[in-house]
Amino acid sequence: MHIGFIGTGNIAAATVRGLCTATPAPERVLISPRNAEKAAALAAEFAQVEVAADNQAVVDGSEWVVIAVRPPQVEPVVSPLRFRPDQAVISLAAAVSLATLQKLVAPASRIVRAVPQPSVARHFGPIALFPADAEAVALFERIGSAVPVGDEHQFDALCTITAIAASQYAFLGKVADWLVGKGVERRSAARFTAAIAQSVAADADKAEDHGFPALIKEVSTPGGMNEQILRMLTEAGSFEPIDGALDAILARYERPAS
Repeated sequence: MHIGFIGTGNIAAATVRGLCTATPAPERVLISPRNAEKAAALAAEFAQVEVAADNQAVVDGSEWVVIAVRPPQVEPVVSPLRFRPDQAVISLAAAVSLATLQKLVAPASRIVRAVPQPSVARHFGPIALFPADAEAVALFERIGSAVPVGDEHQFDALCTITAIAASQYAFLGKVADWLVGKGVERRSAARFTAAIAQSVAADADKAEDHGFPALIKEVSTPGGMNEQILRMLTEAGSFEPIDGALDAILARYERPAS
């Protein structure tokens, strides 16, 4: 496989690192010189990575072209480029619709939207995909958990919940701060809190088959401590703003392009 990346931001770099350390790895990875420092670092790290002269050279030398620039930059960066009918295009640009992409990359018509997380550099984390292109799904399964969906609204909904990371860190930070306030050394508090989060996350994949209510029941002995904290947070309305916050982010994804 010859794959090219237009854009060399954090997500693009993580995806390149994941793919180049996966089995099988692409034979050739072309990256744009847009971020010269990151591009040079990737080329130095992996033998199959080459820095192209410009974005058109990335397109010309690739079977798969990955658009990895910020949404406002997609049209000005991509519209001058000349694609081929036989190429496949993957867009990592959130909130840029399939219809918009189809106009920008014609005559290429095989287009997939995908949203990987930075953790794909280490071969884990969710990757939302639409449409469910079998080769794209197989490609991303090498570096994480590919989750294809049947329509663009579902895809945007999956993308929406990637915005919960900062809130999760804020919750963990609050817990760690509580430990510090009780006399625990800060590094120990952070390490223990992070390990608790990893322990919970390790079992979270059971929700795919059993649902999250089943996991809550599993850890919440009636009258126990988990049950008490959950009850207190629920009674305080701590979970009520979540739907509205997610609706607000989804609206940003589905807002018509100006």
